[in-house]
Amino acid sequence: MKRLLMVGAGSCQINGILKMKDMGYETVVADYLEASKGKALADIAVLADAFNTSEILECAIEQRVQGILTVGTDQPVYVVSKVCEQLNLPSFISSETALWVTDKKYMKNRFIAFNIPTVPFAIISKQFEESALEHVTPPYVIKPLDSQGQRGIYKLDSIKEIREKFEHVLSYSRQDEILVESYYENKEITVSGWVVDGVTKIFTITDRVTFSPEVHIGVCIAHEYPSIHLAQYEKEIIEITTQICKVFNIHEGPIYFQYLVGNQGVMVNEIACRLGGAYEDVTIPLVTGIDVLDLAIEGCHNLDYDKSEVKAYEYKVKSPLFSTQLFFCNAGEISKMTPMEALLAYDFVYQLGYNFKMGDTIEPIENASQRAGYMIITGEDEVSLSRNIQLAYDKLEIRDELGENLVIRGKRFYRE
Repeated sequence: MKRLLMVGAGSCQINGILKMKDMGYETVVADYLEASKGKALADIAVLADAFNTSEILECAIEQRVQGILTVGTDQPVYVVSKVCEQLNLPSFISSETALWVTDKKYMKNRFIAFNIPTVPFAIISKQFEESALEHVTPPYVIKPLDSQGQRGIYKLDSIKEIREKFEHVLSYSRQDEILVESYYENKEITVSGWVVDGVTKIFTITDRVTFSPEVHIGVCIAHEYPSIHLAQYEKEIIEITTQICKVFNIHEGPIYFQYLVGNQGVMVNEIACRLGGAYEDVTIPLVTGIDVLDLAIEGCHNLDYDKSEVKAYEYKVKSPLFSTQLFFCNAGEISKMTPMEALLAYDFVYQLGYNFKMGDTIEPIENASQRAGYMIITGEDEVSLSRNIQLAYDKLEIRDELGENLVIRGKRFYRE
């Protein structure tokens, strides 16, 4: 029996861990928490920082694994590729490409070098001169160079505010510089796909719906399929996606690219070489019939995995339509929750899960790590999907000790 290592053991990795076990692999998981959800499901759980190459290398050697992967999370992608190179294990991408897609300094500079459209930006250190931001117009968006989940991202109006927030942004980073961008009024689009033998295959193009609590920005609350922007931007998005894969030397494996569309057209926000963290491992098979978790798991230990389905696939919008509702709650202590079985009784609730349990305290929203749960809702058309979302929220209750429903109610975004 082959032994595989999943780097990360949180909610984004749960489906991958379960799939690895179902496929008959001995499953090792590693992250820095004692009690991550995935550790209770794995055959072997190791305390090792998913962001730390040395710790994951030590884990991989001690556990004698034959393959390493991560899903649903950005930063461990570099760690996985680096450790695979050091141990001569298969890897979808080189550590050089992995650095380009996990460090925004390298990513953004490569966009510029190859004329990939992106918003004006600057990389600055703490003692930056104001002249460094001459070409970046306010309002500003500031980000860590190497974080994820919208941690440490803010929309600000002045250079003074950038200086005030600088150390806080760095608290989410392992570097001493940050990214500053011009804010671009936009709608977000996500492209999920797979590169097979150097050929880019697109699976889904979805609207990535976000909201911005206070000065925070970009917290995702839904993925809507299909995107309503396809009529105007589909061809351009496909062309840019293919170009990115070429100039970033992405020859094999998953891609997860985020675009911004606004009055200046398409801008590339960020790119990643991983399966998405919004349950794309569930929704991609729903509309394409291709099991992307199977591809990721088989490919992580054997690059001669079966690629026939991907090679034969041609992108087109297919039914059912879906909305992945990544719901949040207002702050409070949980005293009552709707049983999952009650929601799954609806045939249009394809899958759901909670990130909290009875007795937990939900804190005020700051970033995507505070999602209360998710529901994947399906429909045959826009009207039925909108109706189904509302019916699901009618049933969904996460109540505090005063009986107040803490769930922040979602809807069919952009369509209404």
